[in-house]
Amino acid sequence: MFEWFYLYRQWLVRELQVRFRSSAVGAGWLVLQPLVHILLFTLVFYKFFQIRWPGGGGSASEYGLQVFIGLSLFGFLAEVINRGPVGVLSYPYLITKVRFPLQLLPGVLVGAAGTQLLLSLTLASLLALFYHPSWAALLVPLCILPFVLYAWAVATLLGCLGIYIRDLAHLAPSVSSLLMFLSPVFYPATMIPADLQWLVSLNPLAWTAESVRAMLLHGVMPVWQTWGAHLAVAVACVLLSRWVFKRIEPGFADVL
Repeated sequence: MFEWFYLYRQWLVRELQVRFRSSAVGAGWLVLQPLVHILLFTLVFYKFFQIRWPGGGGSASEYGLQVFIGLSLFGFLAEVINRGPVGVLSYPYLITKVRFPLQLLPGVLVGAAGTQLLLSLTLASLLALFYHPSWAALLVPLCILPFVLYAWAVATLLGCLGIYIRDLAHLAPSVSSLLMFLSPVFYPATMIPADLQWLVSLNPLAWTAESVRAMLLHGVMPVWQTWGAHLAVAVACVLLSRWVFKRIEPGFADVL
């Protein structure tokens, strides 16, 4: 087990180094890129469409922070979805020539995306102190645990299926873009029609975004029964995805 953790850490560090190699800003893009998106969304939806978040002061900075939280969570999931189909396919030499625990690769992808999520939510927590200082921010990692497990399951499933179905790599960006507009990332969940509000509880991205916003900006704890249900389903999804990966892994080399 220790060897697996050591190998995972080594590949995670390698993934982060490769991602920002030869970049002038380097790891600063982990924060700079979402900040640029926030300014764009705030300009379009706050200024042009006059969207306001209920229960707040209505300031542009508050709206930007709400978007920052939602966009950080979405960016994490979008990276997993977009890169998931090639997460294993990108390392053919590990499949055909080296004995390597391939199931680590989807986890490395989640870890690399999770690094940016961690930095973004840490920054959001510090900014939220100006609006509602609360110890609830300490429970944010626990709140997003089911969401991270969902992402791990998605990365694992896409990683193994991407070996056989190459079209998934082209379909994934469209799916992630659709998910962004169907989830309350840059608009409040209250704008969703009342007869469709149940979708917010079922959608892991929507529920997590609304829960984290409530914790950081209002000090309100999430509904732990819903959290527990998501955790149970997420664990089941991880186990199922790993079972599928293991069942079809012997055929990877034949396809390549």
